[in-house]
Amino acid sequence: MSIQTSKTLWACALLGAVLTMGHLSKGEAQDQQEWLTSYCTDAAVWAAEEARGVPLNRRTGQPDYRNIAAEQCPGMRPARPAIDDDYRAPARLAMPDTAPIQQLVQF
Repeated sequence: MSIQTSKTLWACALLGAVLTMGHLSKGEAQDQQEWLTSYCTDAAVWAAEEARGVPLNRRTGQPDYRNIAAEQCPGMRPARPAIDDDYRAPARLAMPDTAPIQQLVQF
């Protein structure tokens, strides 16, 4: 085998290795993005249920255990309580005073 042929074979092998590594890297980046989306969704659900006063043993999702949601999850803001105590909606006027304010009215 001549020197030129062996250099060509090594160049092809190196090019194949680089292409394979690039393909694996793209797949890893996609897996990382899917994981981050799932993490952000779970952290947002947990924070929303926490703000609504759902008991700890009945919450879904997961807490922000890595403390990265504030910087890595776009658009995630702390949830506020569902309804303020001073809020008076028109539907509230139609309900008796004994009904809780969070009760939904169905017509």
